[in-house]
Amino acid sequence: MVRALREQLPFVQLSGIRATKVVESPPFDIRFDLESGSNTVRVYAEIKQTISPKQLETIAPWVARLKALEKDAAFAIICPILSPQAQSYCMDAGIDFLDLAGNISINVPGRFVLQRTGQRGRNSTQATGNSREVNVFSGRFSRILRVLLEKPREWTLSEIARELEGESSGNAVLSKMAASGDPAMTFVVSLGSISKALSTLEEQLWIRRRGSSVLLPEPKRLLVAWAGKYRERYRARLRKSVTYPNPFGKDLAKINRAFGTLPLDGFAFTGTAAAILRAPFLDLDTVDIYLPSSYQKAGLLNLPDRQTKNPSLRFMDPYDLGVFMYARRYEGIPAVSDVQAYLDLVARGGRDQKQAEYLFENVIEPMWKAA
Repeated sequence: MVRALREQLPFVQLSGIRATKVVESPPFDIRFDLESGSNTVRVYAEIKQTISPKQLETIAPWVARLKALEKDAAFAIICPILSPQAQSYCMDAGIDFLDLAGNISINVPGRFVLQRTGQRGRNSTQATGNSREVNVFSGRFSRILRVLLEKPREWTLSEIARELEGESSGNAVLSKMAASGDPAMTFVVSLGSISKALSTLEEQLWIRRRGSSVLLPEPKRLLVAWAGKYRERYRARLRKSVTYPNPFGKDLAKINRAFGTLPLDGFAFTGTAAAILRAPFLDLDTVDIYLPSSYQKAGLLNLPDRQTKNPSLRFMDPYDLGVFMYARRYEGIPAVSDVQAYLDLVARGGRDQKQAEYLFENVIEPMWKAA
């Protein structure tokens, strides 16, 4: 890290910014002068290979005291790479930082302000701060998020496991798959995986511990963060979808009845098609449908292949079976949960982003308040 500072690696493409007089300075790891044109500020820094928001929370009072004692200096954390969550916490808590990817926030009121974020390192996995941390936004781990966001109350690890088991046995889509001879599909996640997910959520300050229970204090913050991660990979998944002309019209009930004549063992509408069942806002331009198994696409060969002006039918494979968790029927029409519909709407962007906001304000947020 010392060599990287001397070689000015964190300040690439920041004209006029450079670190000078970089030396070891106990009780801090290093100190240096940060120059910007004619302005110079002394920076005292601690070097960390990794650090999480939870670890930052423990040092925030110490940094605040140092800043109160020496108002003309900066007190910073330096890492190879800081996660977006860690950066956000630092800025909220008044902790100066910089990393080798070039993310920087140095703020000495009245003397020096330098901020640049959004820089991505070569190996972003280093930013987690804990070798036990997992990507809670992907695969089976995201099923734990669905439980917490669907029912934001206090949960124990064993209660989450029972919820996943109960949702597996009572889910309309999985039940239909089981009835067709495919009983292996389940939302169940091992206790070890649930524990890893909860540990990660705690390190990133998404959840708080209360004895043996966990609580999600700000569900919207977690949902928005998940939507951002979800959008990054949505386009790749979309390229694997298949689209067919829609001879059935714009009415979802009519489309749903027509699907009943096809050899489909289970499906659920998502995106705008799901949202308008709960919070009508936009007209349909594409009807998005999740199929739980890719082999079901063979049943689509029986769809009439004639061009129409109706919204097209787009069939997608789920990135994880969890997209069907908390799926419901509205007047007989199967739709994914409001949380999943929100994720897909945000990922599509454009006017669908407005539909996502409307769905959140009129359905999801009232659901949380009533919990």
